[in-house]
Amino acid sequence: MNKEKQVYERLDKVYDPELDQPLTELGFIDRTIIKDDQVEVIFRLPTYWCSPNFAYIMAEDIKKYVSELHWVNQVTVNLIDHCASDEINQGVTDGKRFSESFGGEAGGDLEEVRKTFQIKAFYARQEKMIKHLLSENMPKERIITLSFDELNGMGLSKEGQQLRERYVEKKTQLNQSTYAFPTPEGEALNRDEFEDYVRNLKRTRLSMEFNGHYCRGLLEARYKLPSNEDKLVKN
Repeated sequence: MNKEKQVYERLDKVYDPELDQPLTELGFIDRTIIKDDQVEVIFRLPTYWCSPNFAYIMAEDIKKYVSELHWVNQVTVNLIDHCASDEINQGVTDGKRFSESFGGEAGGDLEEVRKTFQIKAFYARQEKMIKHLLSENMPKERIITLSFDELNGMGLSKEGQQLRERYVEKKTQLNQSTYAFPTPEGEALNRDEFEDYVRNLKRTRLSMEFNGHYCRGLLEARYKLPSNEDKLVKN
C-alpha cells in the first residue's frame, strides 16, 4: 500500500465533531503532501467563519491519527482560508491546548465540546441500530433488555454489521454499560418511554444529517466543486 493511501485511511477516522461524518467524505481534505517521513495535510471548511473550536478538534485529530503511521516522523496540519488559520495551525503544530492558542478569547478547553458531540453521535448511531433491529422484527422489550455481549454476538446482515460497528465504536467511547442500548450515562431504557426516546434520537440524527448536507453545499459553492448529485449522475 502506497504512503498516500495509508494517510487517507487514517484521515477516514477524522470526523467533523458536529456532523459525525469523516472529513474525507465531506470533502474537507484538500490535499496531502508527503516527503519521506513528513506529511502535510491541507484541509478547508465550508465558510471562513466556521467555529474555531470545531476546527481545532479536527486539526488535532488529523495530527493524532496520521502520526500513528509507523513511518511518519512529522505531521503538519494546514487549515486554509479560515479566520483563525494561523492560531489553529501554530497551536496544533506546537501541541498547545485550545485555550493556550486563543488566550482570553477561548471559553475553555475542548473536552466538554468533544463530549457534547460524542453524545449526539451516540444518539444518531443508536437510532439507526435500533431502527434496523425493529425492521428485523425484534420487539422493543427485547431491545431494551438486550445485553451488549448479545448484540456483539448476533448474526446480522451486512448492513446490520456496519451499523453495529459504528454504534459500538461510539458507545464504547461513552460508557461501559452491560446494556446494548443504554442512555449515554449507561442507564437502562424505560419501556413506557421507549417510543419517545427513539423519536428524540431520530430528531438528533435528522438534524445532523441536514447540517451535513448544508455544509457540503456551502463547501461546493465556496470552492466551485461538483455537487454530490452531479457525481452520482456521472457514475
